[in-house]
Amino acid sequence: MDISMPPGEWMILPTAIDDTALMYQQFLQSLQNSEGAFFDDAGEDEETVDLSECQIIENVAIVPLHGVMVRYPNWMTRWYGATSTEEYASKIEALADRGDLDCIIQDVNSPGGVVAGLDEARDRIDEVRKRISIKTVCNEMMASAAVYIGSCADETIVTRNGLAGSIGVIQERMDWSKYEAESGIETKVIVSGKYKAAFHPSVPFNADYQAILQNRSDRIYQTFLQVVAENRRTSVDNVLNNMADARIFTGQEAVEVGLADRVGTLRQLVAELTGPNNSQPFNYGDEDDGEEYYARYIEH
Repeated sequence: MDISMPPGEWMILPTAIDDTALMYQQFLQSLQNSEGAFFDDAGEDEETVDLSECQIIENVAIVPLHGVMVRYPNWMTRWYGATSTEEYASKIEALADRGDLDCIIQDVNSPGGVVAGLDEARDRIDEVRKRISIKTVCNEMMASAAVYIGSCADETIVTRNGLAGSIGVIQERMDWSKYEAESGIETKVIVSGKYKAAFHPSVPFNADYQAILQNRSDRIYQTFLQVVAENRRTSVDNVLNNMADARIFTGQEAVEVGLADRVGTLRQLVAELTGPNNSQPFNYGDEDDGEEYYARYIEH
C-alpha cells in the first residue's frame, strides 16, 4: 500500500490541503505505534469492484463521492474516508454493466483532491453516460476536483445550502533554505538539468522556479475550464467569466452561475426516479457514529 503523500498539483479547497497534511502527520504517528497487522491486506481481492458503499433502490444506484480525492487506493482511502478516482470510475462502470438500472446518481460531498487521474476517471464516466443516465447531487460540497468529476452528468442538483465551485488549481512549494541556514544545516543538491531542483525544498525558491510552477498551474487550469464547459454544455468563456474565479457558490447561486441545474435533495431525486409507490428506505452513512445525516428515506 502506498503510504506517501499524494504528489503533484491539487484541485482542492486551500484549507483542505492543511487538513490533509495534518491527517498525514497523524497517520505517520499511528504507523510508528502500530505493528505488522496495520498493513494486513489478507483476503482483499483487488480484481473485485467493491460496491458495498453504493446503494441500489429499484432502478437507481447511488454512488458516494466523498472526502478528499486521490488517484489510487492508499492510506487516505483506507482510514480517512478519501475516494480513489480509479475505484470510483470502476464502480460507475460496474453498476452500468448490471443492465437493470435506469440512472446512476453521483452523491458528491468532497473538497476536491489531486489532479492526477481526473481525466481518466472523467473519460470513463463520460463513456458510461452513453449507455445510462448519470445525475449528480451536490450534497453539501462539490469543490474543485469534485466539480471536474461531478459535473460530468446529465443533470446536476445542488442542495439549498450546498457549496459548489472553487474551480482552480493550487500548488505548494516549501522553501526550507533559510531555516536550514539559520540551523546550521547544509544540504548538498546535485542536479543535471537547469530546473531539476525547482521543487527541492532545500533550494531557495526564485522567480524562474515560480514562473515554471505558474505555467504548469495555468495549463491545468485551462484544461479544467474546458472540461467544465464540456460537462455543463456551455462555452469556456462562460465558465471563465461566471464560474471559475475559485469562488464557492451556495445553492441557488450555483444554479444562477451555471454550475447546477436546480436546487433539490438526494431524497427528492430518488423519489422522482423511482416513482410514488417506492417505500424502500436507504441509509449508506456511518451507522456506528450516532449521526443520522445520511439516513434519508424516500417519501411515500
